[in-house]
Amino acid sequence: MEVIVSTAEKSTEQFIQFFYPNYDAQRQNLGNLYRENSAILWNGNAFGAQQYSEFLGRLPMSHHEVDVYDCHPLTATMNAQGSCGILINITGTVKYGDNPSKRTFSQTFILMPDEKQVGNYYVQSDNFR
Repeated sequence: MEVIVSTAEKSTEQFIQFFYPNYDAQRQNLGNLYRENSAILWNGNAFGAQQYSEFLGRLPMSHHEVDVYDCHPLTATMNAQGSCGILINITGTVKYGDNPSKRTFSQTFILMPDEKQVGNYYVQSDNFR
């Protein structure tokens, strides 16, 4: 179990280090993280993967600061390669555009192992508030 937890922690760190800098500066790089059947909620609004990509393209520039996160391996989703899904909870602050005020955000992801690229994950669920 220690190996599974360690893998989840390492994968979570890598995901966060990729996701937020790209969300802030190069949102077009995020499209490959989602699948057509990914469940995406942004402030209560549901999106398909293509709609979400278009929506992100219309948002003003942003700057996220992650304050804290934790992750939990979802061992019930273990695949034949020994990888399992990961539940990630993140809180922090975000600024959009020229607005000087920071807003608190909370984001929950469920990452699932990518069957086509062993060792990679895709976003099965993304809930941003």
